[in-house]
Amino acid sequence: MKKLILMLFTIVLFSCNKKEETHSVEHSTSLIDTKNPLNKLKYDNKIDFYCKMDITKYGVSDTTHYKGKLYGFCAKMCKDEFLKNPEMYLAKK
Repeated sequence: MKKLILMLFTIVLFSCNKKEETHSVEHSTSLIDTKNPLNKLKYDNKIDFYCKMDITKYGVSDTTHYKGKLYGFCAKMCKDEFLKNPEMYLAKK
């Protein structure tokens, strides 16, 4: 029984000392899904107006046309928020 407890203690001790590998988003060259056709379009914005995400790096999942320009967004929610008051977001641009 003592040997079992000693073995479990040793396993726990060494497993807690493992250094976790951390992966940084910054090291990746591109996170854009090349199969998504929306990522191949040219947009009049590089940053999502609502959440401030860089769509040139992370890609686009929704779009809208406003006053003859095409804008890309990371999510439908961001597009919907933009459309509630687009002039406010464009003024901050």
